[in-house]
Amino acid sequence: MIGEAVRSGARGEFGALVPIRPAVKKTEKCLRGHWLTLDLYDKLAPFSQRYRLHGWLCEVCRGQEVCDPEARRLAEWALLDVTAQHAPDAAPGGGLVLVAYPPATGTLVGRIALHLDGTEVGTVTASPCGRCRMATLDYVHVAAEYRRLGFGRTLVAAAVARAPSYRWTAPLPDGPVAQSFRARIAMRRAGLSCVHAGVLERG
Repeated sequence: MIGEAVRSGARGEFGALVPIRPAVKKTEKCLRGHWLTLDLYDKLAPFSQRYRLHGWLCEVCRGQEVCDPEARRLAEWALLDVTAQHAPDAAPGGGLVLVAYPPATGTLVGRIALHLDGTEVGTVTASPCGRCRMATLDYVHVAAEYRRLGFGRTLVAAAVARAPSYRWTAPLPDGPVAQSFRARIAMRRAGLSCVHAGVLERG
């Protein structure tokens, strides 16, 4: 809330949507592969009012985009800490945040949602098994108007962050768009379901 008004961003008053990436200790390259650590050209560390996140801005990319208005906007991107996952009843109402929903009783499947100003814009479900130390990335979905911004890959990173030492697999989806996204995920195809899932459901 801002005064009595809802923070919507619908009129662009908090800035445009920019790509996001999982936060890392050291960002070496921009989204187009220009080196940021060599101090060849200027770089900035802006704060996205839209997402309420810090990020980076590559001046080389910005110059390219000024010269080519049709170029994809990749000069600026925001960084989201994928280990910061909030409980549903404690999630901030503003900015871009991850909300973790635990598995229902008797199942392994948990869900992580990406919320922008309190509205769900993407989700991932995963089934980690502590006994097998294996996990399956079951499903990833991003609302159409928020695609090609890195939301999907950030959700995948958030799922893996909950069990980083596990052996991860993922099914092969249908459709060219889903297959293109799946081919960028460094996980082997899913095999047989975890035997403990059935035990939990029967128990």
